[in-house]
Amino acid sequence: MARKSDTPKVKGRGLVWMQGLACGACVAVAPAACALLAILLAPAIAMLPIDRTPGRPVARAVLLCGAAPCVEPLITLWRTGSGNAFASFCDPVVFGPAWAACAGGWLLAQLLPIGIRGILEAASLSQAARLRAERERLVKAWGLENR
Repeated sequence: MARKSDTPKVKGRGLVWMQGLACGACVAVAPAACALLAILLAPAIAMLPIDRTPGRPVARAVLLCGAAPCVEPLITLWRTGSGNAFASFCDPVVFGPAWAACAGGWLLAQLLPIGIRGILEAASLSQAARLRAERERLVKAWGLENR
């Protein structure tokens, strides 16, 4: 008989269940808006299972950058009604900027660490050169050249 402390605990199962419940409620209440969001954020949704690093930083960047251009099409859909939802799904002017922003988020997440590392490397090389010059100045000032 397994005790309660012997059973493995799976973290985050309740949160995943609640997220699924919330998504189901959104689809039931506003199916056209959810379908539009699913199409606009398709690259970000596809990135979620691909990014395996803890915290999913690349998927977060793609999702955040892709979410910004989704506001205007959603407002337009709410104002005009869901009767023309299919027309906005097929319009590249609607989903093009969102997908381009998702690509920009991915590119930013890939290139930003390289750029930061280059800047930090240049700063450390500059500091090392300054410290060597200061050391040489102090050696000459104290007369320690022969040691």
